[in-house]
Amino acid sequence: MIKQAVILCGGLGTRLGHLTKRIPKPMIMVAGKPFLEHLIIQLKENGIRKILLLVGFKKEKIINYFGNGEKWKVKIEYSYNPPECDTGYRLFFIKKKIKEDFLLMYCDNYCSLNLSKIYNFFKKKKSLATFVLVKKTPGNVKYTANSNLVYSTKRTKNRNYVEIGYIFAKKNFLNKISNKNLNLSHYLKKISNKKKISGFETCNNYLSISDLVRLKEARKFFKKKRFILIDRDGVINKKNPNFYYIRNIKELFFNEKLISVLQKFPNYKFICITNQAGIATGEVEKGNLNKINSKIKNYLKKKGINLIKFYVSEHHYNSNSFFRKPNPGNFIKAAKEYKILLDKTFYIGDDLRDVEAAYRANTKCFYIGDKKKINKKFNNVISGNLKEALLRYY
Repeated sequence: MIKQAVILCGGLGTRLGHLTKRIPKPMIMVAGKPFLEHLIIQLKENGIRKILLLVGFKKEKIINYFGNGEKWKVKIEYSYNPPECDTGYRLFFIKKKIKEDFLLMYCDNYCSLNLSKIYNFFKKKKSLATFVLVKKTPGNVKYTANSNLVYSTKRTKNRNYVEIGYIFAKKNFLNKISNKNLNLSHYLKKISNKKKISGFETCNNYLSISDLVRLKEARKFFKKKRFILIDRDGVINKKNPNFYYIRNIKELFFNEKLISVLQKFPNYKFICITNQAGIATGEVEKGNLNKINSKIKNYLKKKGINLIKFYVSEHHYNSNSFFRKPNPGNFIKAAKEYKILLDKTFYIGDDLRDVEAAYRANTKCFYIGDKKKINKKFNNVISGNLKEALLRYY
């Protein structure tokens, strides 16, 4: 995994109005912490513990709060340039401090990501830089899968993506940067023109504190909610030993051992994400599916377990629908509806497709099964027992 992150946090943050008159933008409070702290925690959780903060405006507010990073078990260093210095020059100024590949981040964006997964992609592409991209129009990036990325300094309707401030870069990317007081985007456009940038698309929502409207939305997502995602068949209830699907209530038997663990966490909210291809094949009636899910929800309620919603893929097992596991569609849908940060929760599943779906959704998975069968690329599997996992994450 990449070892060092560089975060640009020296600007004035003028779009936040009065909020940034006395403190720099990355120190704006979100869910009881400066926004920058959420980024540092994310880096640590992804195995990145060497962090260089490029400070400027009100630098002492950042330095006094974070110090050398010991409190967060990371190593933090600082590089200062006056607020009038643009982002390109700030990077020129740290050339000697960067010894290897690094992750460049903005201080005002956050996205639930598996950074190791993106770094492996970056290494295979062998480009000077890899952007993390989110589909959005108007955008500043024109991109299609397996094609070269075209970056622009302006957003237009014919560009279908935006880069969100997670840029994996080669050390020699800094050799392209001069001592002129220019914006980073000037250099990104130059290497894009030379086809030396690749793109990694994520379907996860990204958050920003760059203006007051976005800040309000970000605070909603970071607010502690205690959501846990969970599979149905093989987890909440036992699988049908005589058939592929649970077809009616008579075939429904609960996994009491797991339920007894969930009962110990009455303040948690559970969201069930499940494949039910029996609807598409005609082997399960829609009315029976609804009765089964209603029975499950009511039974758990009696046990003090709050299962708030089912997200069901009724697609055929041959379907490659975005909403059928191992695809992450229902994870993304649930996260958007309930304002969940997927890297702050996890999924309980019993099938290898559950592990892969969680991996694609950039969330972790507590796997009830033989972990020896899991592909080594899936670095999102939680170790230990379920009670420990529930305590650890909340």
